[in-house]
Amino acid sequence: MLHEEFSNFVSKVMDRCRCLLDTKSDDYSSQDDKLYNFKAAGRIADVFPIEALAGMDLKHRTSIQQGIEEYIASGILRPLDWWMEKVVDHINYQLLLLALIAEIENVHSTQTETPCPATIPES
Repeated sequence: MLHEEFSNFVSKVMDRCRCLLDTKSDDYSSQDDKLYNFKAAGRIADVFPIEALAGMDLKHRTSIQQGIEEYIASGILRPLDWWMEKVVDHINYQLLLLALIAEIENVHSTQTETPCPATIPES
């Protein structure tokens, strides 16, 4: 895959991630807390919200692993749409994990605005 093709592909995947995060808000968050579901699940299971999130993400990681194992065993690859659904969900859980960690550390969005590591000048 050429660099430009890869960059465009990543942009489309990240657009899909953002779209899904936005559309799922009505189902999985409260009016004032995007991370509500993980906090509520944590209270129910008597675990930290990040542990609740990890448990919910496990089903996506398991599906991805199953798809990989099926391909290795049979040489038959599931359709890209299937992979896209599973991987985008997994990426979103990682983004939500970062948001939970930022909230725990009381980090505001302006503190996370750093240049891409590839653009940071070497010391």
